[in-house]
Amino acid sequence: MSNIQLIKFKDVGFILDFKELMKEVQEFEGVSRKSSIDNVVNLLSDAYNVSGDVIIDIGDDASAIDIGNNQVVLVAADGIWGQLMNVNPYWAGYCSVLVNVNDIAAMGGKPLAMVNIMSISNDEIYEDLLTGIKDGCLKFGVPMVGGHLHPDAECDSLGVAIVGIAQKDKLITSFGAEVGDKVIVAIDLDGKPHEMFALNWDTTYDKDAQLVRDQITAVQYLAEHDYIKSGKDISNPGIL
Repeated sequence: MSNIQLIKFKDVGFILDFKELMKEVQEFEGVSRKSSIDNVVNLLSDAYNVSGDVIIDIGDDASAIDIGNNQVVLVAADGIWGQLMNVNPYWAGYCSVLVNVNDIAAMGGKPLAMVNIMSISNDEIYEDLLTGIKDGCLKFGVPMVGGHLHPDAECDSLGVAIVGIAQKDKLITSFGAEVGDKVIVAIDLDGKPHEMFALNWDTTYDKDAQLVRDQITAVQYLAEHDYIKSGKDISNPGIL
């Protein structure tokens, strides 16, 4: 990729400078704001595998804990950007489910259940936020089984954690790729930009729930049949 200077989009008739595009992505607030992750990882590195049962290193879409019988429990969590909550709390709630389910699916696992932590400063967003969470759970078929609420908080925030399960010897990690492997970028093109967020490519909201669930389980099927040995939930910037 480093030798590619220009990307031409014939259908729309313009050319992008790849280096300039990468620079814009790296400087985008949604990416740059996460630069402190390195500090968090360093401070918690000694606590990551105190049990000895964590079988993969830090940095994948979910952590994997060996529970025996060739099975691992997958654990992941995502926080929702405050800017999204302030503009559209319903969509923030829906996306909090979507992103967590995707993290488990990207590992070749089956999502089992979620919990949440909510801080609410504005009671007006409370109902919309919870309705979005509920609709996300109904869409993906994954229950929200509990959580913790901070009422009368100084700011609005939402974090969701998820657990899943996978076969240990069929687990998809980002550490399994080798030189010479074929790389496939899997994107559902049957979607559209969200009407309020141009960078949010929505492929689930208007679709039948069973179709969405079948698409999510496709990765698990490919992993269990040895079609995939490495992978990553790339989101949008990750394509580059």
